[in-house]
Amino acid sequence: MPYCTTCGAEYKQGAKFCGECGTSLDGTAPVTAHRPAVDNHVIQEVVLWKGKPAGISDRLKGIVGLNTTSYTITSQRIMVKTGLIGKNVEEIELLRVRDLSVKQSIMDRMLGIGSLTVFSDDASAPQLLFRKIHDAQTVKDVLRKAIRDEKIANNISYREQI
Repeated sequence: MPYCTTCGAEYKQGAKFCGECGTSLDGTAPVTAHRPAVDNHVIQEVVLWKGKPAGISDRLKGIVGLNTTSYTITSQRIMVKTGLIGKNVEEIELLRVRDLSVKQSIMDRMLGIGSLTVFSDDASAPQLLFRKIHDAQTVKDVLRKAIRDEKIANNISYREQI
């Protein structure tokens, strides 16, 4: 049997593309995978919101440069990055989000901050906490709209059977 010149995988005689890497076996350009297009435009991931914890202790850490937690919401996923020397990045695809919750204490309300909890079907992070962020209710609304848009774009809907 012949072998692919790009990845070395074995392929059947008469095949037009390598089953491993997608390289065309007749010498033309390889096939590249990309996200489905809408109206002939490839959908790009757009950052919708970015922030850091904003509690009193977090503000002091920010002055010194030790506030290393950052939260990012894009049009396709949620990311939480933590760590000063080593980095830990937790991501949840918006398609996996089930519910959102905002919690504010009296002190949080006076400071204009709150905590947003994301409940998901993600195996590694079923709950993701955005701790003490500015204007948590507005961030929840941005996230809710992004989730709805992503689920509509992928034709996903849920039904409850009673």
